Amino acid sequence: MEEKTYSPSILKTLIMNRLNGIDSQNMMVYLEIYQASLSESVKLLGEAELLLENESYERAYFLGFASLEEISKSQMDADVFTGIMTEEEFKKNYTKHNKKISRVEWIKIDGNSLPQFAGDGIEIRNFDFSKKLKSMYVDSDFDLKKLSTPSESVSKSDAENIIKAVKVGLSRIYEVTNENGEQIGTKGFMK
Repeated sequence: MEEKTYSPSILKTLIMNRLNGIDSQNMMVYLEIYQASLSESVKLLGEAELLLENESYERAYFLGFASLEEISKSQMDADVFTGIMTEEEFKKNYTKHNKKISRVEWIKIDGNSLPQFAGDGIEIRNFDFSKKLKSMYVDSDFDLKKLSTPSESVSKSDAENIIKAVKVGLSRIYEVTNENGEQIGTKGFMK
C-alpha cells in the first residue's frame, strides 16, 4: 500500500483534527477535493493569463472567475475537513455561485491593502457573477431591444482585475499554509 506524503500544513491539520476529536479518515474526500480544487485553480489561472496575453479578455475573465470559484471551493472543503463547516452546509452552498464568491471577499481586502500586492496599480473590484456570464454569452434586454456581446461587456481591465484576484488568493493560501505552517482553510487565516 502506498503511503501519502502531505505538506506540513496538512499534517498540522490532521494532528489538530485528532486533538479536537475530528475523524479525518471519514472526511478524506474533502481533503482530496481541497487539493484538487487548488490545483485546478492554478491551471485555470495559467489559461486565463494566456488568453489575456492574446487579448481575449472576455474568455480570460471567464476562466479567471472560474479559478476564483475553485479557490472558494477549496476553502469550503478545507472547512468541512477541519470542522468549521458542516457537510450539510457545504452541500447546500457547493453549487451556489454567490455563496462561493462571498467566501473569498478576503482576497479583495488583502489584495487592496497588503503592500506586496499594491505595486501594480490594479485595484481588485467586486466579483460580479453576471459579468462572468456576459463574458461568454451574447445577452439581450428585450424591453430595451438591446443586446450586448462579450467584447462589449468585459474589458482588459476587468480581465486584469480578476486575474490579480486569483493570484492574490493563491499567494495568500500558499503563504498561510506552506510558509507559515498554518492549518488549511479558514482556520489558517484565524489568529
